Amino acid sequence: MFIKGFNHIGINTKDIERSLVFYRDMLGLELKETIQMDDCTIYYLLLPGGERIELFDYQGRNKSCCVEETQAGYRHIAIEVSSVDEYEALFKENGVPIVLSATNLPKLHVRVLLFEDPNGVVIEFCELLNE
Repeated sequence: MFIKGFNHIGINTKDIERSLVFYRDMLGLELKETIQMDDCTIYYLLLPGGERIELFDYQGRNKSCCVEETQAGYRHIAIEVSSVDEYEALFKENGVPIVLSATNLPKLHVRVLLFEDPNGVVIEFCELLNE
């Protein structure tokens, strides 16, 4: 018995069309498959390494809630990118909420950018720093 690796992230959406525009059109992820379940529709988007982001559409029946950054549990999703600065410029042009502007974290050997997707999910893009 052993762990093989990361498989997917599931995100409940507020507005599936805005979410698809963000993940598919702005971030360039491939929409691989759409599956109709009993109570929702799941949209599978592929990351370049084969991992998936699953967008769950409950047709507006899911509730929104706020989570404090220091609350125990989930904090953010981190995805490695080639240039956080280029994404920050793209996000600013398109009104994407920036949580933390592009910042070097030398102790962690990364440059990071934190932002919110259309559902309020905090995502970190990280770029490895050359040492």
